[in-house]
Amino acid sequence: MKKLIILLFINSIFSQQQILDIDYKKMSKILDMDSTVLIDVRTVDEFNSFRIKNSINIDYYSKGFLDSISSFKDKKNIILYCRSGRRSYYAAKLLQQKGFNNIYNLEGGILEVKKKNLEFKSLNN
Repeated sequence: MKKLIILLFINSIFSQQQILDIDYKKMSKILDMDSTVLIDVRTVDEFNSFRIKNSINIDYYSKGFLDSISSFKDKKNIILYCRSGRRSYYAAKLLQQKGFNNIYNLEGGILEVKKKNLEFKSLNN
């Protein structure tokens, strides 16, 4: 009986979908797929200063975060990013707990993307 309980516990751990940390190259490939959305979970001020092209802003710290992001639950892939990757990781964990699938976290966040000189969109562009 003890072995069965241990086996069930291990199985439940591995059956949970993992949050996938991706780099900017993998992000670009996933963005080329149908039904993919790129969500910036930073504050509105951070988003307005600069952002990755074609991203949508839903502030992780806002009261309506889950309500706002729930409209994307049917998307095939959801890529989250923030400044450094930490906030988006916590947002991804929350979404996973709420039943979202195919959640990706941009490793290193927008700071890493800036190092690679990728396309940005600002209010001035």
